[in-house]
Amino acid sequence: MTATPFQLKKANRFIPHILLVGIGIGTANYIMNGSLNWIQWCIQSLSTSLIIGYTLVAIGLNKSWFTTLFTSKVKMYIVVTIIFFLLGILATEIEHLIRSLIFKSQQFRPFSSGKMYCFNGIISLLLGFSFFQNQVLKNKTTKSTLVEDKKEPTITEHTSNITSVPVKQGENILLIPIDSIVYFEAFDNYSFVYNDKGEKKLCDYSLLFLEKRLDKNFSRVHRKYIVNKTYIKKITPHLNGRYIIAFTINLEAITSSKSYIDTIRKLIKIE
Repeated sequence: MTATPFQLKKANRFIPHILLVGIGIGTANYIMNGSLNWIQWCIQSLSTSLIIGYTLVAIGLNKSWFTTLFTSKVKMYIVVTIIFFLLGILATEIEHLIRSLIFKSQQFRPFSSGKMYCFNGIISLLLGFSFFQNQVLKNKTTKSTLVEDKKEPTITEHTSNITSVPVKQGENILLIPIDSIVYFEAFDNYSFVYNDKGEKKLCDYSLLFLEKRLDKNFSRVHRKYIVNKTYIKKITPHLNGRYIIAFTINLEAITSSKSYIDTIRKLIKIE
């Protein structure tokens, strides 16, 4: 399985915002606590803002990298939880280092900031999951995709079927022939493509876009899945009108939803 590359370019455009947040926090700390001058407070707060803020933004914008890297969502969330909390601890220790070695306001003793580790760790966790899970960060590409999806119901029946889909591989865009795709899985306003080699790749097309442009071999069996019936090996009844769909390719089986039962019946020739 080829992981989507981790990219920092998307996060770089948020650096000015992160710096402004750091200056704002530094100013607030100076007003409430005069133990350091304004410049010292800003330098300290900027370091924290960059360590926590920039890293969390980068992780939030690269959620697809984590999704392709980990086959289990449980493992993925355990890893990002640890990363988020450790960022808070690292930022706290850097603050302590700056106060001790640069500003000479206190003696440096490693890992001696006490409750601040826990406080910054929890703040980092809350911010991290707000970015990672709720997609607070959306770039212009995502916004344009949303606009396109809203307009799609007006597409006429004369729109031609697509014969290939673009997927990301590093800095390159590859075109995968439609007939080599086993199924599509929804991912935010994009989708994952599973091909006949058992590979998982990120595609810029949404399922709503694909559903209107794929040929008759493809059927939507779930709000998350569009399958290519030529690769279906077995359809097994499950619970509450759902079915388990197994493929001829070495890929995990998927489960249809009850709302698509008519589609499943057509696939297995049930009248």
